[in-house]
Amino acid sequence: MTDVITRRIRIRQGSSSAAKSANEVLRLGEFFLETDTGEIKVGDGTTAYKGLPGLRSEARIAEQLAKGIYRGTNLEEKFATEIANYDTVADWLHARCVANNFEGIYPFDYFYDTTVAKTVDGTAVAGGQKRKCVIAGVDMYYNTGDTAMPHHLTIFAGFSAANVLFNTVNNNNGSSYDANPFKASKLYAVLNGVNNASTNNIGAVGFNAADNGYLQTFSTKLRGYMKEQRCFMPERYSASATLTDHTGWNWKGRGMIFAPSEIEAYGCLIHSTKPSMTQQNPEGFGPYCQWDIFKSAASRLLFGRPYFWLSSVAGGGSSYACNVSGTGTAGCYDTTYAGIRAPLCFHIA
Repeated sequence: MTDVITRRIRIRQGSSSAAKSANEVLRLGEFFLETDTGEIKVGDGTTAYKGLPGLRSEARIAEQLAKGIYRGTNLEEKFATEIANYDTVADWLHARCVANNFEGIYPFDYFYDTTVAKTVDGTAVAGGQKRKCVIAGVDMYYNTGDTAMPHHLTIFAGFSAANVLFNTVNNNNGSSYDANPFKASKLYAVLNGVNNASTNNIGAVGFNAADNGYLQTFSTKLRGYMKEQRCFMPERYSASATLTDHTGWNWKGRGMIFAPSEIEAYGCLIHSTKPSMTQQNPEGFGPYCQWDIFKSAASRLLFGRPYFWLSSVAGGGSSYACNVSGTGTAGCYDTTYAGIRAPLCFHIA
């Protein structure tokens, strides 16, 4: 069956012949249309849908996103009426993901989570503080992975309260705990509150941060909706040798809280590859894609100018890990470099 429009309804500002001649549409007063999906209001120069801002506002957001200059709207204010039907903003975000309803939610939009007091890696994180959580991308990894990823939002919640070492020894190899360098690192332990302390042919890797990581500083409600993504992650570990490149890859969870890869930060491999490495460099397999909030150099400094670690380690050496610099450039440093923060990234599903 095909629907055919046979008549249109035109609402003018006035009934005079001049108004009719100018086709002056209604711009003052209010006129409501009730549909099976919600209420549409016409008459103030905008069209509002389900309590959202007018179409002009939404179009302006789309234009700013295309130009790379949009910097977000507070979702708790924009959707206050809708969120009021839920106990927390986390409940509302979860419900939106389950319903595959991301209408009116854009990259760079944000909400707040209340911190839980913890001492992480020797630094006290105060409880009761509002932590800004920014939408990094919408459903970017849906249905990917060896275990399909559900509908989700990717979140960048700023940085650790203090600088974090990637490892306490200049060591970018994996370990018997995990052959992936990031999952074997102190950075991973501090982010997720686990004990992955181990050694490899170079020396110490990992750290004992059991139940005292940045994950534990998020509210219990939000933690309950975090979804660990399974990725095809590179491996670099031998019990008897110091490795300078990846030797394989495998599907594994990347952690509830994780650092982005070079692909996610820059859209390409930079320091995590080298000319002599094979074209099938597993670092790029992912499935990874550049995040919407990182598509310009300026937007990678969304939370200011601190340097922050990535989960990728450098190709061609055994001591460097990759980072985003506070000057907007792509960098890599010794894993013991003390001037770099840990990014707080996760998925909500």
